[in-house]
Amino acid sequence: MSLTDSDVLSAQRPEAPSKPKSRRMPRAKREAQLLNVALELFIENGYQGTSMEDIAAAAGVTRPIVYNHFGSKDGIYLACLRRARASLDQHIVDAAKDPSSLEGRLHAGIEGYFTFVEENRASWHILFGGGAAIAGSASEEATRLRFQTVEKITQLLTAVVSGYDVDTREGFAHAVSGAGEQMAKWWMKRPHIPRQHVVELMLNFTWNGLRALKAD
Repeated sequence: MSLTDSDVLSAQRPEAPSKPKSRRMPRAKREAQLLNVALELFIENGYQGTSMEDIAAAAGVTRPIVYNHFGSKDGIYLACLRRARASLDQHIVDAAKDPSSLEGRLHAGIEGYFTFVEENRASWHILFGGGAAIAGSASEEATRLRFQTVEKITQLLTAVVSGYDVDTREGFAHAVSGAGEQMAKWWMKRPHIPRQHVVELMLNFTWNGLRALKAD
C-alpha cells in the first residue's frame, strides 16, 4: 500500500500535547481566595472604587464565578466584614477566657485585640478604617458587625464583675471600644512602638477607669 504525501506529513508531525484538564477549585477554597483578593482591593481602592470585574480579574476568574459565590458587591463586602469580625472575636475570646480576675481578663482581652491589629492590618482596616458607601440592609449589617466589639467587651465584664448595672457595663464597654479603635489608629502611624507598650497604655486607661467607677 503506497503512502501519500499527506500520510507522510502526518507521520512526521508530532502530536500536540494534550491540554491538562483544569481542576475546579473546591468551593470553600475559592471563596477564601476571592475574599482575600476583594479585601485587598477594598482597602486599596475603597468600596466605590472596586467593581466585581476588578475582583474577578485580580482573582483570575470570570465575573459570573464571583456572583455565583457572593451574589453582589455588597455580598462580598459583607463577607469580608464577617470574616474579619469572626477573627477579631476569636482573638479576644481565646485570650480572655482563662483569667479569673477582672484585671487579668482585661489585660488578656486587650492583648488579644492588639495582637489582631498587628497580625491582621487589612482585616482591622475594613472593620474600623472607614465606612463604605453602601445603603439599605447592607449598611445596617455593616454597622452591626463593626460594633460587635462592644458586645464582646460587655460579655467579658459581665463574667467577672458584680455590682454594676447593665447600663454602666454597656457604657464602659463603649468607652473601651472607642479608645481601643483610636489607639489602634494611633499605633498604626507609629509602628516602631512595641505592641506590649500599647497594651500597657490601654490597660492602664481601662483599669483606672473601672476602679474609679467601683470607688463611686
